[in-house]
Amino acid sequence: MVVADDLAGEAVVANLDAGAAPSRRPTRRAPAYQAQSHGTVGSGHNGQMADDFQKLMDSAPVAAFVKDARGRYLYANPFMLATMGRNTGSGWRGKTDADMWPPEAAAMMREHDEMTLHGGGSQVFSHVMPLEDGLHTVLLMEFPMSVGDVRLGVGGIGVGGLVVDLTQHSKSDADRDRLAAVIEQSSESVMMVDLGGRITYVNRAFERVTGYSRAEALGQNPRLIGSGIQRPWFYDAMWATIASGLRWAGDLVNRRKDGTLFTEEAVISPIRDASGAVTSYVAVKRDVTEERALAERSTLFARERALIGETIRGMRAGDTPEITAQAICRRIVSLTGLSSASLAVFGLDGRAMPIGYVVAGEQDPPLRPVTYQRSQYLRDRAAKGPFIEPWVDQPSHPYNEMLNRMGIHTVAYAPVRHGDRLIGLLMAHSEAQSSGTAVPEMLPALVEFADLAGVLIGDDVVKRAHLGRTTDRLSAMILDQAFKPVFQPVVDLVSRSTVGYEALTRFKDGANPEAMFAEAAAAGLGLELEIATLRAAFLAAESLPEAAWLNLNASPELIMAGEPLISLLSECPRRLVLEVTEHTPVADYPAFRAAMAALGPNVELAVDDAGAGFASLRHILELRPAFVKLDRWLVTGLEADEARQAMVAGLLHFAGSTGCRLIAEGIETESELAVLQTLEVQLGQGYLLGKPLPVAECVPPPVSKSGAATAQGPSQADPVRPARVAPRSQPRTAVSIATPRAIATTPERWPTDSLSRKRKNAATAPTAAN
Repeated sequence: MVVADDLAGEAVVANLDAGAAPSRRPTRRAPAYQAQSHGTVGSGHNGQMADDFQKLMDSAPVAAFVKDARGRYLYANPFMLATMGRNTGSGWRGKTDADMWPPEAAAMMREHDEMTLHGGGSQVFSHVMPLEDGLHTVLLMEFPMSVGDVRLGVGGIGVGGLVVDLTQHSKSDADRDRLAAVIEQSSESVMMVDLGGRITYVNRAFERVTGYSRAEALGQNPRLIGSGIQRPWFYDAMWATIASGLRWAGDLVNRRKDGTLFTEEAVISPIRDASGAVTSYVAVKRDVTEERALAERSTLFARERALIGETIRGMRAGDTPEITAQAICRRIVSLTGLSSASLAVFGLDGRAMPIGYVVAGEQDPPLRPVTYQRSQYLRDRAAKGPFIEPWVDQPSHPYNEMLNRMGIHTVAYAPVRHGDRLIGLLMAHSEAQSSGTAVPEMLPALVEFADLAGVLIGDDVVKRAHLGRTTDRLSAMILDQAFKPVFQPVVDLVSRSTVGYEALTRFKDGANPEAMFAEAAAAGLGLELEIATLRAAFLAAESLPEAAWLNLNASPELIMAGEPLISLLSECPRRLVLEVTEHTPVADYPAFRAAMAALGPNVELAVDDAGAGFASLRHILELRPAFVKLDRWLVTGLEADEARQAMVAGLLHFAGSTGCRLIAEGIETESELAVLQTLEVQLGQGYLLGKPLPVAECVPPPVSKSGAATAQGPSQADPVRPARVAPRSQPRTAVSIATPRAIATTPERWPTDSLSRKRKNAATAPTAAN
């Protein structure tokens, strides 16, 4: 129920009866309608006739009526009939309120009449009345009046009344109240400023956003919350705009009472009076700090993606991990707020070694390994994911002086992984405090760059790590001489006598010799391992018969290396044959032939694995060897394969035509030996003729009456070489020994002078990787 304004009611009553002593009556309430007495005016009737009142009210812009003591209407002026005609109806005269209004309203009006008649004075009430166009708030004033109406037979004291419609006045007040409530409860900050630049109003949102109370803000200049970020010309332009009567919109970076900055999206408009003159300004502002930060992050994210794309496009096939790491660090430093970036990989010893380091605006620093203790800490932290930590002075850190000079406060770390394996760490250094937002916002980009680094350099880093482990293991094996030479005889198949020995290598850990030499070559230690095993073979071969030649397996790389092999061979006075496999390509045949010639006329060449290579005939023709060794696959089961017998016969003819001799490898059965003898192959090797044995056990095998060797048995007894395996299960260091009688091309005089001991260490010099 709406209650009218007390002041308005008292003002109207005062106009009716100026100077009367006011009094108050208690408020009366009805179930659906409420009325409130605003006081009593006078103690008796005013003594005027009803017809005089009628003349006065006929043209008044307020509703007026007269009722008799029983509540019957005697008079209603035109204004009342115009505004309440729907309720009064055309035959209103003589009706009561019960005939016009709802029961509750009618009962309350009758009660008002009784109070007026029997209370001895005028009464003022406020009502909400249901009129034709809706509910109206009215001010009802009633007073005693002498009345008479011959048509109704009425005379005596009745009730006169005035009804003032306060609806528009109440609506304006309500609208104003609602508007004030909206402004006060709005999440947008509202500030009003007068023409002198003084704050005249702020709402609650202003207090919440800025931290200043209303009492602190009122009367102050808006500079109270100024940040100083915008230059003076910025505010000059803003004030010029609103002073000219135009609206200004834009972002303002302001400062809260606690000193923190925030961004507001502001609309400042002039307020005009009825004449159109600007009287003040109102600013409606919204805190958009988070929105702008999100927009900046979105922009930064797009820029980061572009940088990552540029980094990928800038990579070239074959770039080393160092080149790639440096390019990634350079991209990272281009991100706002970063002073330097580095990418380190974890070595075999657990230490972090930078392979890329970029400092903004400075020359790239030298790469220095991180201390072991610091590396272990970083590795443990990186295993759990990316992290941020404040930079603290670390005297033992290799870049401590530089980072302190740069004023670094925060370091962000992102693990570099290859699959599930942690291989390194990407680090970015910033002058910003770790408690701020810049570094955490930058961390996702750093993680993406770390993932990119893992993809680009992961394979190479893992291979390097594996190679490093292999290198360490092989270096230790070479240093400890964890191998031993064994010797397998080369036999004249006609006389069954030993004419030479092939030197082979066995490793103490039981590793396959061919695989070990291949691994050493891949690790860049192939030549070093070859030289070490050849030297061991030379020393052991001193106990072999002097008439036998020594056949040594040697790679083309070692032969073409020149000086290391020349120095090594000078240590051995024995007759030598260097054996190269047909599986090993020779890139430059003329250079190879020149390298062989440089070894001197006392060193000859044998080609191994004939019949198994991809270009065997060309290989033999280009190298012009003294010996060609038939691959084991040609010998195994030769007695049952006429096609292979024909191939051996053809190779015999080829060897005779080119001036070389054949050595059949892998002879393990009497039937294989018999076929080779029938084909007139003169030389052979195999477990039937003699197993690879240490030098102490290498004696010429006794010959039985049947012509078969009895000292050597089948291959099952040899623990280092299983029977019937691939023909080149022997190590790379082998030597054939042929008597001058057996080799037509053997020089009549072989060098017999002693080794040049003073040059023996030259053979251990580093050589090119295989």
